[in-house]
Amino acid sequence: MESNKPPRGLSRRIYFAFLLAAVIPTAIAGAIGVYVSLHTLRTETLGHLQQEVAVRAQGVGRFFDQLAAELLYLADAPALEALRSARGDGNASRLRAATSRLERDYLTLARAYPHVYQIRYLGADGREVVRVDKKDGKVFATPAERLQDKSDRYYFVEAMRRRPGEIYVSPLDLNVEFGAVEKPERPVIRVATPIGTGVGGNEGILIINLYADFLLEQIQQMAQARAGTAYLFDRSGHYLVRTGNAETGFAMQPIEKLNERLGQDTVGRILGSPEGTLSAADQIIAHAAIRFGSTYSATEGSQWVIALGFPERALFMSVFNLYALYAVLAICLLATALGGYALSRHLLGPLEALTRETEAIAAGDFSHRVEVRGRDEIAGLGEKFNAMAGQIEQLVGSLAAHRDRLEEEVRLRTAELEKEQDERRELDRQVFQMDKMATMGELAMGIAHEMGNPLAGMKAVAQAMQYEEDLPPGMLEALRRFEREVDRLSDFLRSFHGFAAPTVLNLQPVSLRDAVQDVLFWTRKEAKSLGVDIETDVPTDLPPLKADPAQLKQVFLNLVVNALHAMPDGGRITLSAAREGKTLRIEVRDTGSGIPPDVLPRIFDAFFTTRPGGSGLGLAITAKIVREHDATIQVSSEERHGTCITLAWPLSA
Repeated sequence: MESNKPPRGLSRRIYFAFLLAAVIPTAIAGAIGVYVSLHTLRTETLGHLQQEVAVRAQGVGRFFDQLAAELLYLADAPALEALRSARGDGNASRLRAATSRLERDYLTLARAYPHVYQIRYLGADGREVVRVDKKDGKVFATPAERLQDKSDRYYFVEAMRRRPGEIYVSPLDLNVEFGAVEKPERPVIRVATPIGTGVGGNEGILIINLYADFLLEQIQQMAQARAGTAYLFDRSGHYLVRTGNAETGFAMQPIEKLNERLGQDTVGRILGSPEGTLSAADQIIAHAAIRFGSTYSATEGSQWVIALGFPERALFMSVFNLYALYAVLAICLLATALGGYALSRHLLGPLEALTRETEAIAAGDFSHRVEVRGRDEIAGLGEKFNAMAGQIEQLVGSLAAHRDRLEEEVRLRTAELEKEQDERRELDRQVFQMDKMATMGELAMGIAHEMGNPLAGMKAVAQAMQYEEDLPPGMLEALRRFEREVDRLSDFLRSFHGFAAPTVLNLQPVSLRDAVQDVLFWTRKEAKSLGVDIETDVPTDLPPLKADPAQLKQVFLNLVVNALHAMPDGGRITLSAAREGKTLRIEVRDTGSGIPPDVLPRIFDAFFTTRPGGSGLGLAITAKIVREHDATIQVSSEERHGTCITLAWPLSA
């Protein structure tokens, strides 16, 4: 019968497909050739453009770095120090000698740098003290009667806000002499550094005026070499533009005007990235930031940018010539591609349908079926595919139902187990906490009972000895300190008892310096025996702390003793303090063995200790005292490099 005839027709289709396969590689090769050629030419052209801009920016940056080194050298020169000293003591002869020496140094530098036309030293009042000018190739010192007051100039005010060793760079503008713009107009850049001890203590500035021609020549040369447009952006929000055929002149304009031409987004990208290329307003623009050295403040080096742009059409004119070489090939390939596409749609349509439905079933959607008309091998494959999809859909449905039942049973059982474990852990924690607190309470009361009477006797003896006559020098103060220590130890016993029960604090203003001195008095002997140096950096003008005096001393005593135990072979302990708003930041730092990372989280736990013979209560009591004073305690440590404990303690109102 007809239905039993073998399928046919697929062989012819495969034959024509392989026939087309001979043409397709040619089309692909032609397309790749066009693409690679265009991409290579564009990349190389833009690379050369970017490199040119970057090299010029680097050259300008190196010039400023070299000038900064010269400026800092002059700022530290003995001649300037001698002038400042002479001005301070008012010695006229010394002042004249120092001025002459400084003028000679400045004259030497001005002759060495062709772009330097003015070097000045301005005092703290803004008046010029020493000034060297260069005009018409001649370098000379300005006489005293021609020196000016520059206190109202912006560059003096901004430079005085810097610290010694920092470099200030002014925006690009015109030079002003005696309150008026100098004629002919002279674009300048000023580089300055303060002289003195810092903000509020500066005694003046050392400033160098540069001809801006060296910078303008860079962008003018770029514009002429590429027949494009070159830009210079300074940090004051202005820009200068040069074209290949424009006359050299000075006209700084606000960036807002350039936003209208190139777009605000383009200008922002130019100023916001170190270097790069972009397209805007039918132009290709390459830009690079001028990077100043580390001595320049971030505000001076952030917005100086050189950019070069010219029409994109002119840039790629040589690239367009390639189209003539590939025009015939492109037309032929287009015709071949259209014919091949039509044939492939007719041949591969059923196979693509099978592929889509197979991917859908592989993704988990088993309801898909394929419809393939015909009597060839592909049609038979479609029928078998549909039968297979139906069987898979039934099997997966039964498996999914079984899986859902198992997952629900596992979820319910897991929830029950987690609830039981949580209840057990909470019960264990409560029992352990109750046992620990009860044990601590019993221990505290036992210690207080055993030590209370001996301490009372010791205090009575110390008080009686204070009334003895002919006491050796210093004995009375030692007895008073001994009595205070007995009181502190009694208070400590009460604090120890209070570790298991709340305590009542005797809050009052306490001098941190006095508390630290007492602790050092008690620990000096042990520190000396261990070879440990104890240094303090506690300013005398700190406001008092809000604290219980005895408990505050107990905190520092515990911290210092712990630090001593960490340095059996000697070392250094540093106690420092600094005010931060309404709190006092206190640091106790040692150079001991440090705390291992696995031990650090537990150091404030009661009865936890790694020291043989230790009770494990010192830091636990310390942390409790700190919390009761509404203070905080933090620990940072590195093995073999020491430990730093930081307290943030409230100040007295």
